[in-house]
Amino acid sequence: MLASASASKAACNQETLNTTSFNYVNDIENQTVHDIAVKFNRGVCDIGRANLMVDVSVVPNVGQTIIIPGQVCHPDWTTCVIDGPGTNDCLIGGPRLYYTLNGDTMWKIAGRLNMTLDAVTCGGDSCNTNITCIDGICPGGGGSQYTANETIPAGQFIKIPITCDIEPYTFSAGVYKDLAEKYGSTVGQIQMLSPTYNYSYIANEGGTFPPIALAKNCRLLSSNYTILS
Repeated sequence: MLASASASKAACNQETLNTTSFNYVNDIENQTVHDIAVKFNRGVCDIGRANLMVDVSVVPNVGQTIIIPGQVCHPDWTTCVIDGPGTNDCLIGGPRLYYTLNGDTMWKIAGRLNMTLDAVTCGGDSCNTNITCIDGICPGGGGSQYTANETIPAGQFIKIPITCDIEPYTFSAGVYKDLAEKYGSTVGQIQMLSPTYNYSYIANEGGTFPPIALAKNCRLLSSNYTILS
C-alpha cells in the first residue's frame, strides 16, 4: 500500500488517465479488493465506494462482479480503511449476532465494532465496571474458539450484545464506514442488521439502491445493566 500511496502523490497528467469505468469479474480465489486496486491502478477506497461495499477488507467471491471506476490523479487508499480493533470493552448497541463475511477474522470484527480484540474473543472478564459478565463470559463470547487472525468461515454467527435506534435506510453512496461516522454507529453494527448484504455494483448501473437497516444514536439505556450469555 505504501508504494501505491506514494505513486498517488506523484505529478499527474489528467489527459493520460483512463477515466472510463468498467466491470471486472473476479476469477481468482482469495484475491482481495486491495489486490484488485493494485492490479488496475485504482484506489482501494475508490473501488469500495463505487460498489457500495460493506468494507474493503471483505474478500470478493469468485464470480463476483466489481465496478472498476475511472482513474483519478489522487487515488484514495486510506479514508475507508478500518485501522484495527477499537478501544471499547463492550458494545453499546447491537444487534446480538454478528454474521461473518468472506475473509473475516476476529481482528477485523473487533475493528468493525470498535471493540477490543479481547472483548470480542472473550479472553476473560474484559468488560467495564458498568457491565456484569456471567461466569467470566463477556458479550463477545461467541468468538472465543478463533484466534485473532484465523480466517472464520463465512456465514457463522458470533454473539455480541444490544441498544440502538433501528431505521430502514436506502444505501446510495459510500461504504459502511461513511454511514457509521455520520450516524454514530459502527461498521459491524450496520453489517449485523443486514447480514447477507455485501456490495452492489448494479445500483451504480441504473439499478435499485439496496435497502438496509441502519443503527443510529447507539447508547446505553441505563448506567448499569447485565449481559446474559
